[in-house]
Amino acid sequence: MMLGRGLLRAVLLVALGGAASGASTAAAAGSAPQAVDGRAAYGLIVKLKNAPTHERAQALSNDGAALGTDRAQALTHDRAQALGAGRAVDGGEAVRLSRVLGQAGFTKFRARPVGRSAQHLDFGRVLSGEDAARIAAQLRSDPDVEWVVANEREQLLQAQPNDPYYADQWWLRAPGGSNANALAARLRGVPGFAAAWARETGRASAVVAILDTGVTAHPELAGRVLPGYDFVSTVEYANDGDGRDADPSDPGDWVSAADKSAAPTTFDTCELQSSSWHGTQLAGIVAAVTGNGSGIASTSWDGRVLPVRVAGKCGAEVADIIDGMRWAAGLAVAKSDGGFLPMNPNPARIVSISFGSSAACNVAYQSTIDELAAHGVVVVAAAGNQHAAPMRPANCKGAIGVAALNRDGFKATYSNFGAELVIATVGGDPDDEGAWGAALGDDGIVTLNNEGRTTPGAAGYARAFGSSYSAPIVAGAISLMLSANPDLSAAQIVAGLRQSARPHVTSPKMAACSADNPGRCVCTTKTCGAGLLDVAEAVRYAQALRDRALFAPKRWPTEVIDNAEVNAAAALGADLPPNGSDDSVAFADSGGGGGGALGPFWLLGLALSVVAVARAMRSRA
Repeated sequence: MMLGRGLLRAVLLVALGGAASGASTAAAAGSAPQAVDGRAAYGLIVKLKNAPTHERAQALSNDGAALGTDRAQALTHDRAQALGAGRAVDGGEAVRLSRVLGQAGFTKFRARPVGRSAQHLDFGRVLSGEDAARIAAQLRSDPDVEWVVANEREQLLQAQPNDPYYADQWWLRAPGGSNANALAARLRGVPGFAAAWARETGRASAVVAILDTGVTAHPELAGRVLPGYDFVSTVEYANDGDGRDADPSDPGDWVSAADKSAAPTTFDTCELQSSSWHGTQLAGIVAAVTGNGSGIASTSWDGRVLPVRVAGKCGAEVADIIDGMRWAAGLAVAKSDGGFLPMNPNPARIVSISFGSSAACNVAYQSTIDELAAHGVVVVAAAGNQHAAPMRPANCKGAIGVAALNRDGFKATYSNFGAELVIATVGGDPDDEGAWGAALGDDGIVTLNNEGRTTPGAAGYARAFGSSYSAPIVAGAISLMLSANPDLSAAQIVAGLRQSARPHVTSPKMAACSADNPGRCVCTTKTCGAGLLDVAEAVRYAQALRDRALFAPKRWPTEVIDNAEVNAAAALGADLPPNGSDDSVAFADSGGGGGGALGPFWLLGLALSVVAVARAMRSRA
């Protein structure tokens, strides 16, 4: 959770991997990368043309070993042709990959399988953005290479102010309120879980995978967390003494001055921060025990979360996210030393991701999202908190990108926006951000937390703000849809969210969202998706398809935001300056996310706020 002034700022990606050997790599090994456009690369992800899946390659290797080395190459060739590989593998994919890299001038590298049939190349050092682009271009010029992308580090898409938290879960209530109501009673933007529970409480909820920092112990999650996996592959960032393993617990993702001093190359691009416990916070939104007379409620009365740890210190690597997505969906994931990880016994139908970067969607993400969709799995992704274009993977085709709203239905000051998004829902809108915050801000999303500053401490609660909290709210809604109708396809889920959405609010005083008006603004279907998430209607859609009935979208009245607070805010001018202007604002990404060092005074304020909420919640339990 680290946000400077309260919200996230984007520190773009850092790819994982290593140092390229060869004349084409300019930076000296061990030096801190000077990334182009703020990005560095920790290796590359490469797919060769006609590469077999890792499962197929393993089978070919096993057949060769069983029949002896004198027949292995011939058998591999014959089976590859029979299985449609389209060419001889010349002793295996390792030989092809070595040839491609050798012709490009690289002889020292490590490769490990990633995704369905790609390889992660580690050159032994961090690559600058310029080096990564140059090497990728060299490899793409080889006719045997299908695609190459940088293994960049994605950042947490979360925002949170430093004012006190309190336990009102207004986002679970039914939509309502009017301009005549007091500000706190205006709930025209909420998704309305309470209304949906009249139709479906989620007694057979679909599994929601939370790809994040892992999870900490919390009494509100007892019996709700399925066995997950830790996909953080780089030991220094994993912070648990090893790389990938079957323990998805969150050891903390803090970055200290001591870390940066002891390992400047490793932590040079990382922001100072306390541990965020972000995965626990998202798990609380989806699956905190509901109806137990203690703590908070969640989106589903019987929700189950699958913790898939993809992020440690400094963010999450693309390669780890890709493998985490596939494992969560019940697909095979290859190990670096051969063979495959144990299959996930509890495949998720919904994958929620709240890490990302401002880069365009790349083929590694897109091919994985497509593969998951073919298996009926949807990917829900936060739009980001830089009041700019949607971040990846929310900007990928087929992903359910989610914008964050104020409780009254207009765009939250920080939320990204753009045509790629599918839906919008509340994410909290802090009253200390933007020119209009004091007049129109709301109270944030109350969820679970941990009180530890670095390592895990006592279980607690927190008030949170950011599109990263909007994403699991949508994931929880989809879980209820699948509880009502498990046969929904990925395309039907997306269609149901669109068809059941309430229209965006309008206002005579508040301008539409644009690059010139990026703060609090009125959304349209071109900027924040089809409309406002309505859970009750989304569940009704799922039930209609289950019963083979026609779903007739409800005719909603147009909600017009026009009240004294909006008038007073509008008199101040725009909520935020135009994007790209000298006065434009960059919110700081929480949890190590992108951009701008955080001051120690802000960190102290955050810790005190979290503790205060924890005490208040315990006293009311």
